[in-house]
Amino acid sequence: MESLIAPSILAADHTAIAADLRRVPKSDWIHVDIMDNHFVPNLSFSSQMTQATKALNIAPVDTHLMIQDPEDWIEQFISAGSDSITFHLEATTKPDACIGQIKEANRKAAIALKPNTQWKDVLPFLPKIDMVLIMTVEPGFGGQKFMTNQLEKIKALRAEIDKTELQIRLQVDGGIDLETIGLAYEAGADFFVAGSSIFNTIDPADSFDKLKALVSN
Repeated sequence: MESLIAPSILAADHTAIAADLRRVPKSDWIHVDIMDNHFVPNLSFSSQMTQATKALNIAPVDTHLMIQDPEDWIEQFISAGSDSITFHLEATTKPDACIGQIKEANRKAAIALKPNTQWKDVLPFLPKIDMVLIMTVEPGFGGQKFMTNQLEKIKALRAEIDKTELQIRLQVDGGIDLETIGLAYEAGADFFVAGSSIFNTIDPADSFDKLKALVSN
């Protein structure tokens, strides 16, 4: 599968998100982080931001729910136009119900794992989902340093996906830049969320292109 990069609007200028996104017209997806100041120690966007991002019609919208009990909120983000919805395995006691809600709406379903969560915890759900997100920082804040101890988790999960021949994306999020994207790619990731390394540069489009070049076959 072709490698994909999703700029994260968490790192964009929050007074001009639409303008910033239009500076990266080749985006494969756009990543929208939703935080509830409960599951993670930060508060970010609502479903209205997902809806507004979708309306820009730049790229499909990848919504990452960093919220407790996501099953209570999924329908809201489906209605907002999310093309893919990721929920945290640690945030719910009803993962199958979450997957069912998302798939019934014909959206892509994904499960995220925090750094301390074992990769094997997601194995029972692999046949039911479209993507696994391995967090390479503790979720909650942008601009953190890539955790190299997550590379073994990426490698192990890639080996499992390949063994089962499932068509599942393996996404990484956190500290992805020109120095770390290659490490994650070599470990087996094929979908990369990048925020600061795109939007906190003089030329976001050029920064995107340079990242993309490092993960293109």
